[in-house]
Amino acid sequence: MDRRERSRLAWTCLALLLFSNLPYVIAWAATPADSHFSGFVFNPIDGHSYLAKMRPGLDGSWRYQLAFTPEQSPGAHIFLYHLLLGHASRWLGLPLVATYHGARVIAGLGMLAAIYALAAELSGRARERGTMFLLTALGSGLGWLLTPLFGVRTADLWVPEAFPIYALMANAHFPLAVGLMALIAVCGLRLLEQDGTDDRALRGPAWGPALVGAAVVLGTVQPFGLVPVFGALGLSVAARVIAALRRERRPIPWRSAVWVVGAAAAALPYPLYAQWAIRSDPVLAAWNEQNVTPSPPAWDWALSYGFVLLLAIGGAVRAARRREDHDVLLLGWVLVTVVGMSLPIPLQRRLSIGFGLPLGLLAGMGWWHGVRRVMHPRRRGQLRALTIAVTGLTPVFLILVASAAALGPGASSSDSWLYLRDGEWSALRWLREKAASEGVVLCAPQTGTFVPAWSGQRVVYGHPFETVDAERRRLRVEAYWTGDMAEDERMAFLQRNRVDYVLVGPRERTLTAPDWEGVQAGELVFETDDTQIYRVNGQR
Repeated sequence: MDRRERSRLAWTCLALLLFSNLPYVIAWAATPADSHFSGFVFNPIDGHSYLAKMRPGLDGSWRYQLAFTPEQSPGAHIFLYHLLLGHASRWLGLPLVATYHGARVIAGLGMLAAIYALAAELSGRARERGTMFLLTALGSGLGWLLTPLFGVRTADLWVPEAFPIYALMANAHFPLAVGLMALIAVCGLRLLEQDGTDDRALRGPAWGPALVGAAVVLGTVQPFGLVPVFGALGLSVAARVIAALRRERRPIPWRSAVWVVGAAAAALPYPLYAQWAIRSDPVLAAWNEQNVTPSPPAWDWALSYGFVLLLAIGGAVRAARRREDHDVLLLGWVLVTVVGMSLPIPLQRRLSIGFGLPLGLLAGMGWWHGVRRVMHPRRRGQLRALTIAVTGLTPVFLILVASAAALGPGASSSDSWLYLRDGEWSALRWLREKAASEGVVLCAPQTGTFVPAWSGQRVVYGHPFETVDAERRRLRVEAYWTGDMAEDERMAFLQRNRVDYVLVGPRERTLTAPDWEGVQAGELVFETDDTQIYRVNGQR
């Protein structure tokens, strides 16, 4: 890379970072006068669960207890990345949400740099790797078109882990994981390149230790990412071994094989511990049983990558013919991901993380060695820009939808996911400062998403996966607020769920009848114009 290319890359990454953060800036700037921005515009339910996972770290703990259910358990040393961010908030004196988005931006920048580094491993031409980079970073499918026209919500609109730019917009751990996957691929390719050569330039950096370090961190942050990237590296090493045995290529890559196997082995202990800890804790085990994430069907994925997939097919044909180390890596990566998402396992979709990397890089290869070659030289630049623009329309659509949600009339409604009313905000602050952290709060299902994140107490219901027996609990909580429970049944419900506080605010009142008095449950300990908190009689 010369100075001009580095400068172009820096400006491109800066533009992508600004582009991906635009919805957050708009939502923050559009905050109504009587409200507070919640901090999340994409999937706020999971976003607030990440803040809840950071909060024990803010309090100095490295152990996570499920926060969205009334059952208390010993917890386990899981979600270490989020706990670390919580500790960082304490060390830096920053609010959790500020630390979280700071980590998201930093991880996004690292991801973009790692993607470009991987593209540079595949091509020695600056223009070609620039095309690979943009098709990988931005590449999405037809969700922007199919949703408005036909109401079809394809994966590129709701599966951020499979699309780098969406991962950057959505949360902090997906871009970090995708960046680590790209870094692992770079290290593996460099190790394969080192085998059979005496070039000191190739043997200089410590690619093996870097591979091990990246694998261990990935295994801690997002263990599912280990499967496709190490599966691809394993196939690359195996292909080299077979070629060496046939005397078609360089000697058997023993050194690469040892480092790849060693890195995979070093990354496994923490995921294995996490699975043991979850299964050993009855509360975490109950959460794990309902944490089912099936993969969208094949036709959905095809539409979700659209033109990227078409170009990737052309790139895959060239890669299959050439069969260099990086060709086998990309083809193996796609193969392992597709097979993994087809297996009858509860967490199929988790294996799609980073899927946009091999597809985008193959698409860039298909463009450069296929479409570009049949185009008139004067038209190549225009068609390249048009192709990149079309494959980047879904991120634009997502930003427009998120911005419209912040600017539209629904933003000021009592059930907005983007904003909390002043009374609710004050109630959460009171709970954080005055109430016991081990207490249980009863509130509306939507409010239950905010309480563990902003005040730290557990709730009866707050998350479709992280509340034990979630669907039944949600229905029972709604029945409490709608008045479908008799008075003695309500008191039994409070005692059975060990409720310490009942929070009554705008979201709760949207569920209750105007003349229903059941909201008054115990001693009034906090009150604003539209929000009250009651301490339940007989509870701590």
